[in-house]
Amino acid sequence: MFRQNTIKVTLLMSTLLATPALAASVPTGFAVDEKQVSDTVVLVSAATPAAAMVSVAAPFQVFAPKSQTQYSTIDYEVWDAALRNIVLRLGQSIRVRATRPNPTVGTRMVKGHKSGYRLEGSRVTFSFLDDEYRDSLTAYREDLERIANQVDISSLARKEQLAFWLNLHNVTLIEQIALNYPVRQPEKLLVGADKQPLNEAKLLNIRGVALSLRDIRENIVYPNWSNPDVMYGFFRGNIGGPALQNYAFTSDNVDMILKLQAIEFVNSLRGFHESRGALKVSTLYGEARPYYFADWSNDLKTHLRKHASPKVLEELAENKPFEFDRYDAVVADLLAGDRPSTANLNVRIGGQFQSARISPEIGRLLRELDQKTRTMRARGMIAKRGTVTIDDIPTVDIEIPDENK
Repeated sequence: MFRQNTIKVTLLMSTLLATPALAASVPTGFAVDEKQVSDTVVLVSAATPAAAMVSVAAPFQVFAPKSQTQYSTIDYEVWDAALRNIVLRLGQSIRVRATRPNPTVGTRMVKGHKSGYRLEGSRVTFSFLDDEYRDSLTAYREDLERIANQVDISSLARKEQLAFWLNLHNVTLIEQIALNYPVRQPEKLLVGADKQPLNEAKLLNIRGVALSLRDIRENIVYPNWSNPDVMYGFFRGNIGGPALQNYAFTSDNVDMILKLQAIEFVNSLRGFHESRGALKVSTLYGEARPYYFADWSNDLKTHLRKHASPKVLEELAENKPFEFDRYDAVVADLLAGDRPSTANLNVRIGGQFQSARISPEIGRLLRELDQKTRTMRARGMIAKRGTVTIDDIPTVDIEIPDENK
């Protein structure tokens, strides 16, 4: 009988839980029960032929999964709670490109998100994070790094390993965007001691090996997990990438979350859509191609069909070549990396008005999200629930007494 230990990552819990949630996430509309672990996704240990073609540099081979000799689990309770506070999920795609918003009265400029994909995926409330919260993100990332230097992650259960690498990647990416916010396009952000691009900078050091975000994806996870669904677990910090769930990966839920993420992305416009002359797919499939799609068209189409809705299956049936869509690299926040304007807004929840200082750009995004939710409800994609209505309060700011003082 093996004894199973739980490793708790609890550093600075109170600070990571301190930022209030801006709004409830939109229900996904999926038939998958998000809190029930699904056994339909099996992340087998054998490498696929495509992955076997990719050589992994010697320093990274130390992270290749071995036979399980460690029976510990890592407790991500703090990160789980933090994600519930800072992540706004936008729900299932309605496969309608959002129209360009109208400029503010008196100007031709449009601040905030303008992308046709702006109502897909999820958003992180970077503009609401203060210095103390950012410091806590760094401390939490360092704690995960410390655990990986004390425990041989590669000897844990395979699902435990995968959950760790996905969480470490996403914590590190969110930390770096938060530290440098406002950021327009995270991929162009220069970070680390050598000021390298976000995906290339060696931000981590585990077991003497310097690691970048790209290393975690392409030198650890992709070569060692044969199911392409793992690609949907990596948050990219921008609109074009997979959504971020508002709870952490664990060994118990990693299969279920990856399936949920795959369904959301494949059935979104940013993941796949048909154009007049081609089947447009995200450039992220090109990144994963050497590992999972050696026979490009056939392997990719098989993968997409696995998660496609009936509507998307119809589009996939068209005899057209695959082409890469334009990737939306704008930060997945509430403001598109712009500095916020300030205004008082009325937030009506269940008929009761509450006042909040939210920028007009965020207010517009929330109104558009409310309209999307109504569309989803009309289509039967989600059950009827309460609504959140955002109304502008004209002209004068009103000071609201702080009851905590």
